[in-house]
Amino acid sequence: MLTNYIKTAFRSFTRNKSSFLINVLGLSIGLTCSFLIVLWVFDELKMDQYHSDIDQIHLIMGHHMYRDEIITRRNTPGILARNLVNDFPEFEYASNYTWPVGYLFTRGDQTHRERGRYVENSFFNILDIDLIYGNKDELLSSPNTIVLSESMTKNYFENSNPVGEGITMSNGQELMVTGVFTDMPIYSGFQFSYLLPYEDWLGATAWANTWESFGPRTITKLNVGVDTEDLNKKIKDYIATKNEATFTELFVYPFGDLYLKGNFKNKEEAGGRIEYVRLFSVIALFILLIACINFMNLSTAKASKRSKEVGIRKSIGASKGSLVGQFIGESMLISFFALFISIVLVEVALPAFNNLTDKSISVDYTNPVLVSSFFGMVLLTGFIAGSYPAFFLSSLQAIQTLKGSIKSSWKEALARKGLVVFQVSLSIILIVSTIAIYNQIQFTQNKNLGYTKENLIYFNTEANIREQWDTVKDQMEKIPGVLSIARTTHTFLGPSSGVSGLVWPGSDPDEIIQFEQFGVDYGLIETMGIELVDGRSFSDEFGSDSSSIMLNETAIRVMGLENPVGETVTVGGEDYTVIGITKDVHFQSFRTEVSPSFFRLRNAPYRAFARIESNDISNTLSRIEEVYKQFNQEYPFEYSFMDQRYANLYRAEMRVGTLSRYFAFIAIFISCLGLFGLSAFTAEQRAKEIGVRKVLGASIRSLIMLLSTEYTRLVLMAIVVSIPISWYIMQAWMSGFAYSTGVDWWIFIVAGCSALLITWLTVSFQSVKAAIVNPVKSLKPE
Repeated sequence: MLTNYIKTAFRSFTRNKSSFLINVLGLSIGLTCSFLIVLWVFDELKMDQYHSDIDQIHLIMGHHMYRDEIITRRNTPGILARNLVNDFPEFEYASNYTWPVGYLFTRGDQTHRERGRYVENSFFNILDIDLIYGNKDELLSSPNTIVLSESMTKNYFENSNPVGEGITMSNGQELMVTGVFTDMPIYSGFQFSYLLPYEDWLGATAWANTWESFGPRTITKLNVGVDTEDLNKKIKDYIATKNEATFTELFVYPFGDLYLKGNFKNKEEAGGRIEYVRLFSVIALFILLIACINFMNLSTAKASKRSKEVGIRKSIGASKGSLVGQFIGESMLISFFALFISIVLVEVALPAFNNLTDKSISVDYTNPVLVSSFFGMVLLTGFIAGSYPAFFLSSLQAIQTLKGSIKSSWKEALARKGLVVFQVSLSIILIVSTIAIYNQIQFTQNKNLGYTKENLIYFNTEANIREQWDTVKDQMEKIPGVLSIARTTHTFLGPSSGVSGLVWPGSDPDEIIQFEQFGVDYGLIETMGIELVDGRSFSDEFGSDSSSIMLNETAIRVMGLENPVGETVTVGGEDYTVIGITKDVHFQSFRTEVSPSFFRLRNAPYRAFARIESNDISNTLSRIEEVYKQFNQEYPFEYSFMDQRYANLYRAEMRVGTLSRYFAFIAIFISCLGLFGLSAFTAEQRAKEIGVRKVLGASIRSLIMLLSTEYTRLVLMAIVVSIPISWYIMQAWMSGFAYSTGVDWWIFIVAGCSALLITWLTVSFQSVKAAIVNPVKSLKPE
C-alpha cells in the first residue's frame, strides 16, 4: 500500500509539474529563511549561558527616582560590592568592575593597544574564567599586577609562561603578570584582553569611594537557594542607609537574562534584544505560512483533477483516514524535497548572513536539538501545508466524483480566497514594518543631536601627550584643516558617571535627582559644536570659570529654574555659578531620554576631540599624526570619527532594517509564486469562457480586467485587515524609543499600493497570456 501511495504521489508530481515546482520552490525558500532565523535565535540564546552557576550569578541594578520618571541603570557606587558581602549573607561573592578601558602595553619591541577592565579578585569566583597559569585566589590581590588573556600573552611572551614577568602600561607603570586565562568565548558578554586590580583604580578615583556617585558595575554570586524576591526587599533601600541624599532602589537581576531582557522602563522590564528574537521568530513563521498557503491553494484548486482518483479509491474500500494519510504524505514528500534544497541554500547563504548579522554561525549537524528543530519544522510545514487539501479531497463523495469532474463548492472557493487574503495581509504587514523601521533609522541618523558629529575625531592622550598638552594643542591647531581641539574626560558615547546631591535655590531636599556630569577643557563646547540656549561657554578670559557650571535644557526643566544663568548651585559641597545653558545633547541611543546633565571645567587628561575641515581629511589626519608622533613616538596614533561611533549605537536597528527588507522581499516573492500558479489555474479553468467572450467581441483589455478583478478585491480586503495589525505591531516597536517618528499614515498607502501593483503585475501575465489565445483552440472540443 505504501509503495502504491508513493507511486501515485510521483505520478501526481509529474502530471502537475508547474504546481509541484512552485510548491517546492516556495517551501525551499521559506524553510531556508526559517532555518537561518532559527540559527540566529539559537546563537542569541547562547549568550552568557555557558557559566556553570549561571542561575546564581546576578547583576546589581538600581531604579533611580526622578521627578517625572524612574530610570533603571546598571552603574553603582564604587564601593558597593565589598559592603554587600559584609552586610548580607545571601551574597557568596561580589565584585565591582569598571567599563572597558584601553591602554597601550609595551614589552620589548611589541607595542599594542588592548582593552580590558579593572575587577576585584572575587570576579574569578563568580564567572567561569579558565586559568592556564596562576592561582585564582591571588591573581589581583596585590597592586600593580595584571592577568592576561591567552591571545595577549602570545603577542608579548610567545608561548612561554609569563607569570612573574613584567609588562609596561602606557603611563609608564610597570605591571607584574600573575596569571593567564583562556580567551573569553564568543558567547560571553564580557570580552577583554587583560584584567587589572580594582583597588588600583579605586585608589586613583576619589569620587568612586563615595556613596553619592555611580559609575562602576557590580556582579554577584548568590548562595544556593536564595530567594531573590526576599533579597530585593532587603537591599532595596540599602543606598539610602549610606547616603540619605539619594533615592535609588537596588535589586538583583539574573545575569543570564541581561543580554536579551536587560532594558527597563519605569521599573518594569521593557525587553531588549529579546524583541528582535521574537520579531524574527514571527517573521520566520509568516514566511512559512505564506509558503504553506501556496501549497493549500494550489492543491485545493486542482482538486477537480484528482476527483476520479478519490472516487475509485473510495469505491474499492479506501477509508477517509487512509486518503488523508496519502495526501498529507504527498505534502511531506514535497517538504522533504524542499528540505534538501534548503540545506544547500543555507550553506550557500550563511557567509553573507553572518556578514550581515555580525555573527559566526555554522550548522552543527551533530547537535540533536538543532537537527530535531529542523526536522520538526519540516514535519510541521508538511502537515500544515497538506492538512486542508487532504481533508478537502478525502471528503469528496465517490458517486459524484465518478460521474465526472466535480465543481468547486462555494465553501472551498471561500476558503481559498480567505487564504489568499491572509497571505497578502502578512506580506503587507512586512512591507509596513520594513518602511517604518527604515524611517526610524533615518530619523536617528538625521535628527539634530545638539552637537555636530561630522568631521569630529577623538583620540586618547597618552602620558607624554598629557604632560606637554599645551604645546601639542598649539602645534595641532596650526595644522591647515584643524579648526579647533580640546580635551574631555569622556568619549560621550560611552558610559558616563552620575552624581546626586546637586542643590539649587528652591530645591526640595526630599527630592533626589541624578545628573550626568562631564569634565571638559576650555574650547570643548565649541569644538563639539554643542549649541547654547542662553549664557556663554567656558573661557580662559574669566578667571572664575573654575567655579562655573553649564547645565542642559533637561536639567533646567527638572530643577524648575526660570532664569538660571547667574544662579548658584552646589555640587559635592562646592558652589558653582551657572554661566550657560546648552541644548539637550543626544549622546546616547534614542531609546533613552536625555538625562539632566552638567559640564564643569576639569583637568581632562584622557581624551582629545578635534574638529577638522572636510576638504582634505586624509592629509589633515596625517599631519595630526606627525605632531602626535613627535611627542609620543613609541605609541601609534589611533583615532575614531564621532559620526561612525554614533552610527554604531544603532547597529542592531540597522541590521534589523536590512534583514526586514530582505525577508519582506522574500515573503512577497513567495506570495507572487502562489498568485502566479493560482492565476494560471484560474485562467485554465475559464479558458472556454474567455473563448466565448472573444468570439462575441470582448477586447483583450476587458478580458484582463475580468481575470484581475477578483484578485484586486482580495488584495483590498487584505489591506483592510492588515492596516490595524501592522499599526499595532509598529507602535509597540516604536514604544521602545524615547524619541521616534511614529507610524505615519502614508506608510499604509505605500504598502497597500505596492501590494496592489505587485498583484496586478503577477496576475496580469497569466491574464494577458489567456486573453491572447486563439478562441478556436479553447472552443474546439465543443
